Amino acid sequence: MKKVLVIIVSFVLLSSLCFAQTKSILFIGNSYTYYNGGVDAMLKNIALAEGDTLYTESLTAGGASFSTFCNNSETFNRIRSRAWDYVVLQEQSQLPSFPPSQVETGCYPYAKRLCDSIRANDSCTQILFFMTWGRENGDQSNCANYPPLCTYDGMQQRLRESYVQMADDNNAIAVPVGLAWKYVRDNYPEIDLYQSDESHPSLAGTYLAALTFCSVIYGYDYVSEISYCPENIDFNTRRDLIIGAVGAVSRNWAECNINESLFVHFESLWLTKAIGAEYMSVHVPADFDSCVYSGNGVTYTVLPEDVGYSTYYSTFYFTVEDFLADQDDTVDICFTLYRRECSYSLCEEFYYCVLGGINNVQSENLSFTNPVANGKIQFGMDVVGDYEIYSMDGRLLVSGWVSGSEIDVSQLKHGMYLLRINGIGYKFAVE
Repeated sequence: MKKVLVIIVSFVLLSSLCFAQTKSILFIGNSYTYYNGGVDAMLKNIALAEGDTLYTESLTAGGASFSTFCNNSETFNRIRSRAWDYVVLQEQSQLPSFPPSQVETGCYPYAKRLCDSIRANDSCTQILFFMTWGRENGDQSNCANYPPLCTYDGMQQRLRESYVQMADDNNAIAVPVGLAWKYVRDNYPEIDLYQSDESHPSLAGTYLAALTFCSVIYGYDYVSEISYCPENIDFNTRRDLIIGAVGAVSRNWAECNINESLFVHFESLWLTKAIGAEYMSVHVPADFDSCVYSGNGVTYTVLPEDVGYSTYYSTFYFTVEDFLADQDDTVDICFTLYRRECSYSLCEEFYYCVLGGINNVQSENLSFTNPVANGKIQFGMDVVGDYEIYSMDGRLLVSGWVSGSEIDVSQLKHGMYLLRINGIGYKFAVE
């Protein structure tokens, strides 16, 4: 059965490869999933802001466990309602932290039954276990019976062990939300991830969970540059939560079975002005069977022995010129990855998104403070016109109208950016 293959795009300076994806995901869980409008809605908003479409449904009930869902016919009706790209399973918040013998009888059999049902419906659906977080000060109601639950760290460790085990047992992925949570607690203690009950997530906590899911589904390069942020979360908090989510996924890739996640990561090796000379590397899962890509009547087949292998990826290369007819600046290329009797396909248009005039860096006709300090570009004269600010990978970040001697860029983090005013481009840095 064909599935949409997740694409993570690495943008380049003068051009970018632009993709739009449509994926489907079913969340099965309880209040940790549905609080603050739901992790599913937050994840959907993140994808939409990047031009992607994520179809989501959720089946949730307060305090529900895997056994609850296994005894509810609606669970299996919902699983069978379509061929899902992903199904997320979230156990009751305390049960996986209980003693191993109790988890083995109270959680694991029901997790397996749900996974078996998902795979019976569509063997290519990817199953994601939602690794939750420990309570802010541990589970005091069960502390006397099981000492590891007396502290946050002890409870978090047990949750980690149980969710990793469930992922291993069911050839699934443990989405390390709880590990992202721990990183933020340890490194940014000023960010409150909890409601006053010391259990349920604050808005920042739900956003962190969604960012972690996004890092697994779309890849952490994608998450590092996302533009969506809920209201009431400031720029610095957004940055720190992204760091927490990306770090949790990248550091725990093997332990959480994230190598089971299927995606293709495109990366530009170097750039010349001619699109036909643009070389791309393509990263695919390490244990793929074959990859076929074609465009304009040209087809290439890549086998595992044809590619280089790293810890998590296999890598091969192509040039856009291989597919262009008469040096046309657009081409439709279809990628199909074959892996474990499943095929994951996507057809997209590769095209040149030129940032006009960007080669005219620091024109003598316009001077301004560089690097930028105090959150403002200060011009040496009054400027009138449209302006756009891009990241160095070609992503439009800010646009507006300037009439005066300064532009407020206080929302930008430290780094290098591209400013375009009335079609002329300038490079600047934010301290």
